[in-house]
Amino acid sequence: MTPARSDMTFRRFGRTYHLRIESAEDLRHILDLDDAHWVAASAPIDTLHCDHVFLDLLDFDHDGRIRPFELKQAIRWAFDTLRDTAGLSTGSTNLRLEAVNPDTEDGRCILTAAEKILLRLGGDRANEITLGQVRQIKRTEEARALSEAAVVLAEATRDEQAGALIQDVISTVGGMPHPSGKTGITGVKLDEFLREARAFLEWRQRGVIDEDQGTTTVMPYGRDTPAAFAALQSMRDKLDQFFAQCEAVSLDPTFAQRFGLSPTQLDPLDLNDPAVMRNVLEQAPLATPTPQRELKLDQKINPAYAESFKKLREALLEPELGRGVTTLTRDDWTRIKRMFSAYNDWLHSKAGASVESLGSEKLQHYLDEHEANKVRSLIEQSQTTALVLDNIRLIEKLLLYQGNLIHFSNNYVSFPDLYARDRIALFDQGNLIMDGRRFNLAVHVRDRLEHAKIARTSNIHVLYVEITGPGITRYEAAVAVTSGGQGNLYVGKRGVFHDVTGHELDARIVQVIENPISLREAIVAPFKRLATAVVGRIESIAVTAEQKLDKTGGDAVTGVKGAADLPQQPRAPGGMGSMLAGGGIAVAALGSSLAFITKTLSGLTTFTILAAVGVAILAVLTPTLIMALIKLRRRDLSAILEGSGWAINSRMRLTRAQSMYFTQRPPYPAGVHRMRRRMLVTAVTILAGASGAGWAIYRYHYSPHESAIPAEEKSAQPNGAGASG
Repeated sequence: MTPARSDMTFRRFGRTYHLRIESAEDLRHILDLDDAHWVAASAPIDTLHCDHVFLDLLDFDHDGRIRPFELKQAIRWAFDTLRDTAGLSTGSTNLRLEAVNPDTEDGRCILTAAEKILLRLGGDRANEITLGQVRQIKRTEEARALSEAAVVLAEATRDEQAGALIQDVISTVGGMPHPSGKTGITGVKLDEFLREARAFLEWRQRGVIDEDQGTTTVMPYGRDTPAAFAALQSMRDKLDQFFAQCEAVSLDPTFAQRFGLSPTQLDPLDLNDPAVMRNVLEQAPLATPTPQRELKLDQKINPAYAESFKKLREALLEPELGRGVTTLTRDDWTRIKRMFSAYNDWLHSKAGASVESLGSEKLQHYLDEHEANKVRSLIEQSQTTALVLDNIRLIEKLLLYQGNLIHFSNNYVSFPDLYARDRIALFDQGNLIMDGRRFNLAVHVRDRLEHAKIARTSNIHVLYVEITGPGITRYEAAVAVTSGGQGNLYVGKRGVFHDVTGHELDARIVQVIENPISLREAIVAPFKRLATAVVGRIESIAVTAEQKLDKTGGDAVTGVKGAADLPQQPRAPGGMGSMLAGGGIAVAALGSSLAFITKTLSGLTTFTILAAVGVAILAVLTPTLIMALIKLRRRDLSAILEGSGWAINSRMRLTRAQSMYFTQRPPYPAGVHRMRRRMLVTAVTILAGASGAGWAIYRYHYSPHESAIPAEEKSAQPNGAGASG
C-alpha cells in the first residue's frame, strides 16, 4: 500500500533522515508518522535532564520509560485543550487564557482555576498566567494541613481532642502520605478506626463478668480463667501426645521402645551440652506410656515439663479431680479441655486488636463520635481543596506541554539538537575537562558492564568516568572521545565535570574502550607500536646483560678466594685470545655488511631510495589506514545511547563537524603572546639537518669519484705502498 502524500519535511543528519519539528503543525505530523521512522522508540527518563514533573506526566504508566503512545497521547491532549497553538510553536511557559479551549471539560477546569489564581495574586484583569505563578499557588496549597485526596493532618484543627483522635488513628490503623511529607488520615482510615474500636469493645464485652456472677460460659473459672487456660495450653500438646502413645502401647507394647530418640540418633549428640540435653528431653515422652491410658500424678514426670505440669495440677487437675485423686485418665483430660472450649473460641474470635492499646475507655469516648464528626468536617473541606489542586495541576500540565513538547520531540522523534552546536541534547549530562581538552558529550550510565558490551560496537573511543561531588549521589557517565588522539587519558586520571545545572564536580576515569579517534592517530599508530616494541626489546636486552654482568662479577669474586691454593691449569683453548679473535670476526662481518649496504645504496639514485622507503611506509600504513577509515566512518552514537537503556531505530553516524565539537582543544584568547622557544629549537634543528643533507648530496654528485682515477695510477698505488713499507 502506497502511503498518502504529506507535507512532512525531513532533514538529513548523520546519514539518517529526521522529521523537522519546529512548529505546532510539525508536532501534529508526529501523530501520522509511523513509529519505525522515529529515531528513538523508547527512552528511560533517568537519562534525561528535563523538568521532572513534565517527564512524570508523559510517563503516565509510571514505569520509568517514555514510549511512542505516551508522547502521542500527550500531543493529542494538548491539541484538544488548546484552540490557539501559537504558544506550542514557540515553547512558551506563559498561557493566554483565550488560547484555552472552553469546549472540553479539562479546558473549563483550567479556565476556572486560572481565574481564581489570578484573583488571589491580585491580577484580576490579567489574561495570561505563568508557570511560576501556578507553581507558587501549588506549593501553598500542598503545604496546607488539608490536602488533596482528603488527607488531613492533626495540625488542621485547633481542637485538642480532634487532633488526638487523628494521631490515634495514625498510630493504630495507619495513615496516608500528605504532600508536605507528613502523615495524615482520610475518611476511609477514620471509618476503619471506628469499626475496629466498635468490634474490639463488642468482643471484650462477651468476656466481661458482672459483679453478681462468679463464672460464665466464656469464663468457667471466673477471673482466674486466663491463668487456668494458660496452664492448660502449656501442657495441651504434650498430654495429647502422651495419651496417643498410651493408645499405641495398648495396641502393641513394643511401640514403647520407639518413643523419643533412638540410640543411633543419640550417639552423635554431645550429651554434656545443656542445650542438647534440653532438646533430647523435649522430644522424650512426658512419662512412661501405659496400656491403661492413664497418667499417675505421683510418678516421675519428664524434667523438661515438670514445672509446667505442676502449675497445671494446682490450677486445674486438683480442683477438677479432687486432691485425693492420683490418676489422670484420658476421659478426664478430654472433659477438662472441653470446659475451656468456649473461652478458646472467644480468644480466637478477637477483633479490633490494632486499637486494643488505646484502652476501652478512650475507644468508647471516640465511638460517641463527637470528635469523629469534627474530623469528618475537616475531611469534607479537604475534598474541596483536592478539587482545586487537581485543577491547578491541570494548568501546570498544559503549561509544561506547551513549553516542552517540541523540545522533547526534537530529542526523541528526531535528534537535531544532537547535531546542532548551539543546543544541548536532553540526554547530554554535561562536559568533561581533562588532558587539556573539553569533551562535550556525556551520557548517564546505570550499569557500566552492560553499557560497555554495547558501546564496543560503536567504533567510538569511550571513557567511563565516575562523577562525585558535595550534595550529589555518585554516578557514572560515558564520555565520547571523537577527535585528536588518546593523549594522556588512562584509568585513574582525574578531571573536572560540569553538569547541565552548572555544578562543578570531580571526575575520574574508571574504564576505557579503545577505538580509532582520528586519521592522524591511525597513521602514527604503527610507528608507535614499532617504537614501543623496539624500546621494550632494548630494555629487555639491557636488563639481561646487567643480570649477566652481575652474575659474572659475583662468580669472579668468589673464584679469587681459592685461586692461590689450586695448581695452575693449562690454558683452555677458548680463553681471552679466542674471545678477541671471535670479536674481531664479528666486527669484520658487521663492517662487511655495512660496506655492502653502502655500496648497494651508492649504486642507486636518490629518487630510487626515496621511492623504496615510501613504498615500505605505504605497505605498513595502507592496511591500517583502510581499517581506520572504515571504523571512523562507522562511528555510531546510537550504541552509546542504547547502552544506557534507549531503544534507537536508526543509526546516528558521527559527522566530522560533530567529532570536532564533541572533543575540542579550546583556542587561546586572541592577542596573547606565546614564547615559542621549542619551535625555534625545532626550526634550527631542521635547518641544520637540511644543510647537512644538501652538502652530502653535493659531495655525492660533484666531488671526484673513484672511477675518475686513471688506470695507471690505480696499478701504481699498491707498488708505491709496498716500497714505502
